[in-house]
Amino acid sequence: MPGETHFFDDVYARASELGDPAGQSARLAIARRLHTIYDRFYEPEDQQRIARLFPTVQDLAAALEGCTGYGTVLERFMRLQMQAAGRQRWGNNAPRDLFSVRDIRTFFPDARLVICVRDVRAFLYSYQGKWKVTGAAHVERLKKLYHPVVTSYLWKSSMQQLPLLETLVPADERIIVRYEDLVTEPERTVRNICAVIGEEFEPGMLEIEGHNSSNAAQTSGIFSSSVERWKTALTPEEIAIGQSIAGRMLERLGYEEMQAGIDRARWLALWLGTPFALVRALKANRDTRGPLLPYLFRRVGSLLGIHR
Repeated sequence: MPGETHFFDDVYARASELGDPAGQSARLAIARRLHTIYDRFYEPEDQQRIARLFPTVQDLAAALEGCTGYGTVLERFMRLQMQAAGRQRWGNNAPRDLFSVRDIRTFFPDARLVICVRDVRAFLYSYQGKWKVTGAAHVERLKKLYHPVVTSYLWKSSMQQLPLLETLVPADERIIVRYEDLVTEPERTVRNICAVIGEEFEPGMLEIEGHNSSNAAQTSGIFSSSVERWKTALTPEEIAIGQSIAGRMLERLGYEEMQAGIDRARWLALWLGTPFALVRALKANRDTRGPLLPYLFRRVGSLLGIHR
């Protein structure tokens, strides 16, 4: 399982522009995007692997020969990496794939889905610090993405995909895991995951060498100190905004709201600044979000209960 492979947002969303993978010119165009996909999403180790496996775009295009659709392109791209790593099974870890559940089910009907959810307030705190764990080229972009209102709606739009997921995917082929349960009861949680994906539990699964936390000083192992750090790290206004937007979804996922005494002037200022923050974020993310209109349709549609 490499870093986040944003195939659906970065490649499949451009299918009409790139063309049919069966054609040579389309295959070359697809390979051109795949050849640098990990670089665009700051997954340097994965990008290095692609450079080793496919020194040129033409090498990758040749490896994709015979693919008859975008599902087979992704399968081939991931399988080649899997084989190079000496593994027997591949997976993808990309949060945005929640918006591509229909396509995933169409392309990979036997896939097992593991969805990790997290308290919106902890998500706000983590998102706020994402720039601290990225490369220099992405720091300024990530700093422009955080805003308590915009980020809370981002969380909500993702979580509102869960009812669609539960409709499309049988219960024995999916599992929704709370991050808080994973770090406080790791063995029980991982055993539950193993039961769904059809793998035997091994103690070594709990031996974690590192982490990708935005705000943790600890460098290895499973730790739960990040679970409630938001209570002191966020302002009361940020907590109140997150809770008011997340509302029922917080309750559904088993999270309790906290009373937060707010400064109304600061709270109002954050709300009034939302349109400007949204435009700033969309501009900053234009190279990593895929075509604008489909992206907005997925996000806004989910908030309105409209699923494509």
